[in-house]
Amino acid sequence: MNSFDRSLDKIDIMKLLIFLMVFIIITFTFVFLLIIPNVKEHRILQAEYKRVLVHKTRVENLFLEREAELSKLKAENVHIIGAFKHPFTQEEFMRYAGKFFTQVSLMEVTKSDYKKEFVEYELNVTSTLKTPSNFYNFLEGLNRYSSIVQADFPIHLESTKESISSTFKIKVYDLNATR
Repeated sequence: MNSFDRSLDKIDIMKLLIFLMVFIIITFTFVFLLIIPNVKEHRILQAEYKRVLVHKTRVENLFLEREAELSKLKAENVHIIGAFKHPFTQEEFMRYAGKFFTQVSLMEVTKSDYKKEFVEYELNVTSTLKTPSNFYNFLEGLNRYSSIVQADFPIHLESTKESISSTFKIKVYDLNATR
């Protein structure tokens, strides 16, 4: 028995080179047809992803800034927000005005939608008071009233011997109840 391995002697080098060439051609064909177009598409998608990520980060930062600003404004204007939610009643307003005037009467002039979110009431106020300072205190107190009320011009003040009669219009803004 011969200990030399002669199995490599039987290999045909030409066949091996042909198979190797066919294998290399098939491999390069798959690489060029399948992998390279996907690499280009991957690069395009990766660039778009980075652009969108930068845009998303900017929008998130802007959102966080606006959210902080909104929280700050809500904290600063909690009375005004509550005033918009508080419904206006003539009896409550008459009690409030009674602190400043000796006689008060209200008459509704118009009721209209104000920018579809609010209802605007226009009321005529006729009152009698003893000193003009009560009237100015009343106007100042409207800022702290539980509803949104605006005194409108013209304000007519007429003095008699015992008292001062006043006539003016107020506008009341109430949330639209139809929503």
